[in-house]
Amino acid sequence: MALAVQAIENAYYRPVLGTNPAHPNDWPVRLIVSSQTEARHNRALWAPTHLVSIRAPATRLLSMIDLPPERHLELRFGDTIDPDAPDAARPAAIEATFAFIDSLPEEAHLLIHCLRGIGRSTALTLGVLARYMGPEEAAAALHALRPEAKPNRHVLGLFDAALGLKGKLAKQALRFPAKVWKD
Repeated sequence: MALAVQAIENAYYRPVLGTNPAHPNDWPVRLIVSSQTEARHNRALWAPTHLVSIRAPATRLLSMIDLPPERHLELRFGDTIDPDAPDAARPAAIEATFAFIDSLPEEAHLLIHCLRGIGRSTALTLGVLARYMGPEEAAAALHALRPEAKPNRHVLGLFDAALGLKGKLAKQALRFPAKVWKD
């Protein structure tokens, strides 16, 4: 019950979709995408109910938001675009993301962050959005959330493969960063 009350009171998370029958729990995609520093500094203000943290292997999170493990997905991969790099994202990270997203309750407020909030977290956000809307609409929604985004193309390639989009997300990444979004 406290989760639902907190979710209703938090105005920082505007739903991207009014309704989302494609999600198992009708989650309307309420999320913020940020850097690790922004997440740490705004944790009380933003008060996420769920968190996705992306960090490079052999690094640690610095005094992050305290949530139970079932509400905090930690992914470990670097910001490389070389799929053969030892720290490159793997399909398992995309599968884990989808499983985590599918478990979100309707009232969830999701915060997705990586170190700088530019490459990995924005690519993950774009991939999540593309599950519920076309690649162009997903890119426009990401721009509204994070105009300075520069989504990691390798991560988007993994989402393209998982979603059967044949490179459409990676193509959208070329439109970032953009001060003004042009349809």
